[in-house]
Amino acid sequence: MSKTAAKSVLALKVHQWLDEWNTVEFDEKLHRREPPHEFYMFSLKARDLKALSGIQRRRKSDGKETDLGIQRRHEEDRSREIGRFVRYGYPWSELSAAKRSSKSFEDFKKPGWLPTALVVNILSPNDKRRGSIVDSADRITVLDNDDTTVLLTLPAGLSSGVWKPTSLFPIEVIDGQHRLWAFEGQDIAEDFELPVVAFYGLDISWQAYLFWT
Repeated sequence: MSKTAAKSVLALKVHQWLDEWNTVEFDEKLHRREPPHEFYMFSLKARDLKALSGIQRRRKSDGKETDLGIQRRHEEDRSREIGRFVRYGYPWSELSAAKRSSKSFEDFKKPGWLPTALVVNILSPNDKRRGSIVDSADRITVLDNDDTTVLLTLPAGLSSGVWKPTSLFPIEVIDGQHRLWAFEGQDIAEDFELPVVAFYGLDISWQAYLFWT
């Protein structure tokens, strides 16, 4: 593993909690312990986010994501179309292969912005998945910076492009898997960033709830 230094990312705190939510039945045995009262917003290179979540290595079964059981079945055509959209925008991304290769529709090309945030969960040291926890060297640490921001420290060696965790990946994707898969095998600039909304230590039932709502 590369020994390149750990990178820190500045993230905004978003405080969302109401007194009414204190009446909700929280139950750790049902994988719905009390959630954090805030989440974070930041941007991250698509390559790094993909590596941290292991999205390129995951497999689907029976229409559910094997780690969480909440993700939709991966539709490869959809991810490929998103990849075309990122590179050349709409409506070029929806043209047939014959039309795209004809060079007669070059004026259809536009920027393919992805301004909508992916929703993820950062695993805490206490979060277990399949009996394992994230190795200490692979964790993403969250440190208060001030009242409105935190510093997220990413694993050392991530920027090497060959980083892999010892056991668990430190990020779970709640919503946005198809956008991440769109970068698989695509010749898209490595500094292309994606907006991210991140929870920290969010129990699995709340992740499913967020996905479906």
